[in-house]
Amino acid sequence: MTQPNPKLGPERRAPLRLVASLGSLSFAVQSAFDTNGLVNSLAESVLDLARADQFVLLLLDYETGELEGDHFEHGHVGATGHTRIVPTPASFLGRIVRRETLIVEDPTGIRLAGGDDLSWRGGSPETMIGVPVVIGTSLLGVAVVGYRRKVSVNDRRRRLLLFLADQIGLAVDRIRTHGDLETKRRKLEEAAVALRRTEEAKSDLISVVSHELRTPLTAIKAYTETMLDNLGRPTFTMQEKFLGIVNEECDRLSRIVNDVLDLSRMESGRRRLKVESLDLARLIEEVTPTVAPELAHKRLHLVPALERDLHAIEADPDLLKQVLVNLIANAAKFSRPSTDVVVRAGRNGERMAIAVEDHGMGIAPDKLSRVFERFYRVEDGGAERVAGTGLGLAIVKSVVELHGGTIRVESVVGQGSRFVMDLPLRQHGFRDLMRSLGPFFERPELQALLQSCVEMVAEVMDARIVSLMFCNEAGTELLIQAAYGLDADMVARTRVKMGDSIAGWVAQTSENLCVTDIENDRRFRKMNHPQYETKSLLCVPLKIGGETVGVVNVNNKTTGIPFDADDLNLLVAIARRIGQAVERVRAAGESGDIPAMLTTVRAIVRARRSHLLPGSRRGFKLAADLGRGLKLQLEDVEILGYVAKIHDVGMLSVADDLLLSDRRWTEAERRRVEGHPQAGVQLLKPIEIASRVNATILSHHEHFDGHGYPRGLKGEEIPLLARILAVLDAYESMTAGRPYREPFSEEDAVAEIRRCAGTQFDPRVVEEFVRILRSREESNGAPPRPSESELNRDAVR
Repeated sequence: MTQPNPKLGPERRAPLRLVASLGSLSFAVQSAFDTNGLVNSLAESVLDLARADQFVLLLLDYETGELEGDHFEHGHVGATGHTRIVPTPASFLGRIVRRETLIVEDPTGIRLAGGDDLSWRGGSPETMIGVPVVIGTSLLGVAVVGYRRKVSVNDRRRRLLLFLADQIGLAVDRIRTHGDLETKRRKLEEAAVALRRTEEAKSDLISVVSHELRTPLTAIKAYTETMLDNLGRPTFTMQEKFLGIVNEECDRLSRIVNDVLDLSRMESGRRRLKVESLDLARLIEEVTPTVAPELAHKRLHLVPALERDLHAIEADPDLLKQVLVNLIANAAKFSRPSTDVVVRAGRNGERMAIAVEDHGMGIAPDKLSRVFERFYRVEDGGAERVAGTGLGLAIVKSVVELHGGTIRVESVVGQGSRFVMDLPLRQHGFRDLMRSLGPFFERPELQALLQSCVEMVAEVMDARIVSLMFCNEAGTELLIQAAYGLDADMVARTRVKMGDSIAGWVAQTSENLCVTDIENDRRFRKMNHPQYETKSLLCVPLKIGGETVGVVNVNNKTTGIPFDADDLNLLVAIARRIGQAVERVRAAGESGDIPAMLTTVRAIVRARRSHLLPGSRRGFKLAADLGRGLKLQLEDVEILGYVAKIHDVGMLSVADDLLLSDRRWTEAERRRVEGHPQAGVQLLKPIEIASRVNATILSHHEHFDGHGYPRGLKGEEIPLLARILAVLDAYESMTAGRPYREPFSEEDAVAEIRRCAGTQFDPRVVEEFVRILRSREESNGAPPRPSESELNRDAVR
């Protein structure tokens, strides 16, 4: 950069300085390709040229109407803050969006104009100037410069600001163009990879299909040539037989072509499900006439063996019929004459198991893994070739997976085979759902969100090992996508088949699981892995839109004691919120506010590690016991336990030195501390959409007589969960102690809570709270606490 000559006077140095700064700005706009670098260079140049103290660049989201961007300050490198806001029409930002250039030259005017909405670091400026950022006829956003001193805006400064607005517009346009080009480049690279894979698959398919087509074509050509050679010879009498063979081979060719087309449509995703609620017994009746010829040929009997009162299943009727026809026909081909082909079905949680059994030659163990391959036939040496295209079972597998199910084969040589399907009772487009989750396992920011989620679970659940497992696209396996406390090699190589082991069982049944002792649990009874220090574990389904897409595993409780039902309810509550967060990001796509969710999850982890959140298991257990004692619904008990763990996350908004201070707070400091419920609700907003959770956190410092905060609610106006939490929070606070006072004894804390019943606390909640404590003492062998009437008599004496 050209340096002004110090020997020149101020009136001559200013133009030189301006020219140098303008040159620097133009160079930054024209040469930077890194988005962050371009914005930082732009901000530095604007602050220098305008001699401003603060600069904010907010870009307009055309879909939501939100303005979002960064704050910059003179003398600081990089952004110093971030703003996301929906401007109201009459506000400072709203008027700029309507393409006004605004100048506010006093703090009162800034407050009245809504300039405080920008959350200026270090307070609002004395003078504030806002200009629209426009390129051509398109509004891109707004730019605001602030001065911590009063500045008079003359014509020269006004022209400079307009020039800066033009340069900012060019820069923003360059940023967006660069981003669009990057996105297109990535998509082209992905398309090129997909094209290569498609070409390879197409070559393989053409090779296999060519081989399969060659066989019937060879037969057709051979028999027609023979007939042509013997045309007109009275001694040749095989015409009818040969024409029959040609006709059969033509039918075979037609089946191969149709099967290939069906398989191609399903594997490419072009065959969409037409879901209906189906009665399996009726469906079997409908397919029976189709398979009757194959059954009659060997005098076979089709025997339905369905569970009584079998639940209806949601599926595509045509495809499920095709599956049943293919499996029954396959069983008929390999069955011994005069035996049964059995179709069994039964419900397994939220899924249905359907099995087709034959009593035939069976399949050798080394061939079981290949039976679903295209064009593969199980034929032992010397055995008669079985008719068919070799695509029937491949089609069955594709249809089952298209429904979000799995299929396996069990067989004993010489006794027969059993094909078992596992299908969800309800269809939610499982394959499409899992495909849409793909970016979570590829994009770094989404991987960071999942990783932060497992750390949050570990902190809130007091566990040393946590893992998030997701189904693969076909729904046949579970893979670990994020883990805390697990060996990296174990994470990389773990694959759990659907239905196998604990995670596979939970994913298949969608049931919540608490295991007290894995080595003695009758359902599993397996040796504990050396990496797990305790034998107790939790596993719950991870759901999106009602569909189970994975599981959350929790092991190694830090206290060493087994997990219990209350721990399970807590994990269910957390898993539900992780699922909601994933669903919101998935639905929003590229526009999802991932940084906000990351901030929320990491805030919970930070608050827990800073001991701002309750760490006492006693308080958590008391919350669950109180909820049950007050006859709350199970869902409310679950919410209460969850809120008891995280309700004070808003304390992060209060400085540590204030929380640890042993002096009396000033009025301003007290108001800051009393703002933590609102701060907590705001902080949890990106992942918490349950109104009862927000209402409980917001109201847990309200007093029963209406003298609490933040809204001054009283009596029944205060949500019941908040009234319960108020008692628990006070008890835990008093018995834990604070820097400015010693902890209360449990007896003194209970006495204080009883004294405040009817003023600070709900008397009914206090009564149940005292009853639970007394019951615990009696069960532990401690002398019973005196009743309220006894305490009153003592007071009279």
